[in-house]
Amino acid sequence: MSRLITRQPLVRCGIRFYHGSKINLQTQHESLSDYGSYKNNIFTHRLPESTAQQSPPLVALYSRLSLPSSYSLSTLSQALNLHIHEKGLANNFGLNTLGKNLLSYYVSEHLLVKYPRLPMPIHNVAVDSLMGIETLYEIGKSWGIQTDKSTKLEKYLSQESEFIKYGKLRYLSDTSKGEVKESGVYEMSESELKSIDKDSNKFVSNEYQAYASAVRAIVGGLFTHSGEAATKTFIQNHILSRKLPLEDMFQFSQPTRELVRLCDKLNFSEPVEIRLIAETGRLSAHAIYAAGAFSGAEKLGEGVGSSIAEAKTRAVVNALMSYYLYSPINQEGNEVRVPSDEGYKFEGIVGLGDVAI
Repeated sequence: MSRLITRQPLVRCGIRFYHGSKINLQTQHESLSDYGSYKNNIFTHRLPESTAQQSPPLVALYSRLSLPSSYSLSTLSQALNLHIHEKGLANNFGLNTLGKNLLSYYVSEHLLVKYPRLPMPIHNVAVDSLMGIETLYEIGKSWGIQTDKSTKLEKYLSQESEFIKYGKLRYLSDTSKGEVKESGVYEMSESELKSIDKDSNKFVSNEYQAYASAVRAIVGGLFTHSGEAATKTFIQNHILSRKLPLEDMFQFSQPTRELVRLCDKLNFSEPVEIRLIAETGRLSAHAIYAAGAFSGAEKLGEGVGSSIAEAKTRAVVNALMSYYLYSPINQEGNEVRVPSDEGYKFEGIVGLGDVAI
């Protein structure tokens, strides 16, 4: 999908011409400084509901997602349309923006309340694991969203119904559909070139971005039609319910030093000490050692290893993990409420921030 590049506008007789890579936007205004009077002359419309109902892939996707009756099929079709202008049909730009903001709020709220002591780098990685482009791509694939890759000639020869495409993800231009792909060669677009990570040499493909945009747009459409409660339940079922391996996101370079700094920050009166608790016998064929990290008489963590050094390191790491992955509960033993819950009352804790090493 080509990216719209806005350049310096030309002002002629109260009309501004914005030159883009594929399209010229004409914006009229009564006064240059009155932004409320700005209007563009490009007409867009939504897909009629009667037309959307004749698209089998769209109806099937609607049923798989168990969307409420208030969610129209035309909005679902709009969420799958990434083209700037497809015969005047509205694209998913607005729904995508709304869905992205909703996902950012609910995911951040969930992590900040459930894991208030997460270091900020781990928090950012956790957010990306729940609503990043690769994650949303996998979710869109699991929903069964199909991509419209057939050219007009292929559709004509196969006598494919015109309504089929309205239930598929539409982001490829007719030109790119007709290009002959050489095996083992991938031609990157401008947006893909900009997304290359120099360290890992990876990039985000247009297909991944399209699927992520469609998932976010579906969430935005649900909020538009059904309100906050239905949207929050949908995000909980499809996004927040996914297993998040937080333990694998930590990588401690100096765990003992970090534990000492953490205890100083928490104003522990006793110094940190790592002691050997038990062992199976140093002269045995496979000796096992158990060590513990203590602050005075209080045990902070325990670890087991095949050597004393490994057992002590595991004890320190487990002490740090037990602190960072702490999840508060209320007086009834249930998870604390989040700010978006009805009748919310603060019951959790506020983290003290990252530990400087």
